[in-house]
Amino acid sequence: MIADARPRPWTPFQKIGFRLLFTVGGGLMVLSLYGNAGLMYILRPVYTVLANLGSLVARGRGVHFQPSNVGDTMAIWCAHLGWILVALVLTAVWTALDRHRTDYRSLAGLLYQSGRFVLMLSMIIYGMAKVIPTQMGFMALPAYQLQLTGDTSPMNVLWGFMGASTPYSVVTGMVELSAGLLLLWRRTWLLGSLLAVIAMAQVFLLNLFYDVPVKLVAGGLLLVAIGLTSPYWPNLARTALNLGPTRPVELWPAAGAGRRWLRRLAIGANWVLGVGALIALTAFGIGAVVGMHSVKSPADGIWRATSFTVDGAEAGLQSSPAPWMNIAVSARGAGYAGMTTQTPSGYVTMWSLKSDGDQLTIRKRRSDPPTVLTFRTEGPDRLVLTGTVDGHRLEGRYVRRAMERDAKPGFRLIQPDPDTAAPGGGVGE
Repeated sequence: MIADARPRPWTPFQKIGFRLLFTVGGGLMVLSLYGNAGLMYILRPVYTVLANLGSLVARGRGVHFQPSNVGDTMAIWCAHLGWILVALVLTAVWTALDRHRTDYRSLAGLLYQSGRFVLMLSMIIYGMAKVIPTQMGFMALPAYQLQLTGDTSPMNVLWGFMGASTPYSVVTGMVELSAGLLLLWRRTWLLGSLLAVIAMAQVFLLNLFYDVPVKLVAGGLLLVAIGLTSPYWPNLARTALNLGPTRPVELWPAAGAGRRWLRRLAIGANWVLGVGALIALTAFGIGAVVGMHSVKSPADGIWRATSFTVDGAEAGLQSSPAPWMNIAVSARGAGYAGMTTQTPSGYVTMWSLKSDGDQLTIRKRRSDPPTVLTFRTEGPDRLVLTGTVDGHRLEGRYVRRAMERDAKPGFRLIQPDPDTAAPGGGVGE
């Protein structure tokens, strides 16, 4: 990608290698990274065709494609395979029709700029979701506080870990956001790319080992970040190993860069979309945080049962349905409403929730018929909940429950002395 003083023709193997990189790699960048940024919803028919092509070849049958924020579904993998098959055909046709081209430096420059743009946009998106803590911040809501540690999925362990400390989440977001903003400027591309390599390497490993369903996207962003730094590898090695002065690096101009109006249009679009995304995400994040912390019902909170009856009889450990010994209600703004019930065995059930006055309408799944519960408060810290669930009349009396985490400060420079009489000597309290 470094401009040569006297450009030499590429060898046939170099040209075939670049054609494969441009068709396979460039297409997967569009499918995975630009798709994750919203293109998937616009080009859903294209993704559907590619997913079914890949599925027919790999599995012998079709697959249903549904755009979502889950990036590692079978349909997504099949869409990637489908594009690889199409790209191989395109490469073969390209090779047959374009034998006399000496090089593809301008297309390589275009691919480089496309990668820089999608990395910039993605880092701003992911960074803002943490700087304004919305990506994992909802894990601090009441409905997510009753899950037993051993029953918590690896992804929710990671999300809960991030959501438990807003300052840490903000700092990690600032690293990602800084990388995205540095990628906007020509003179700071390298610094932004290096920062993105560090950030995305951590994100990819977390996604891989905590089973977060966006491994393809994280891996793709990491590869793009590494690729953007590749022209600078000799200079980085010279600096790291103290091998002498570095050499100037001049990137190959992208196709169309020789036309001033087109170059200015591309630069303007880069800034408009980058800054526009920053402004839009700021507005969205502020609205989401306000909604997340706007309590809409006095039933909101975490509650512990003092009595619970099933069909008028006091519930025991073997009652059916099992009594709800603890409940957590998140009656917040749009998108942040939910309810969790916990049985004596510790198992929890999460319900979707709609609160209206003294009624809580819950569903295990959105397609299930609604279950309507009625509540009344007896002071700020007492709740009575009644309703019919699975054909049984339930009534529970609850008191508000304080969680131990809420009683401890999140940041302490001076720690209390360990309680040596406690199990483990109080270490790790």
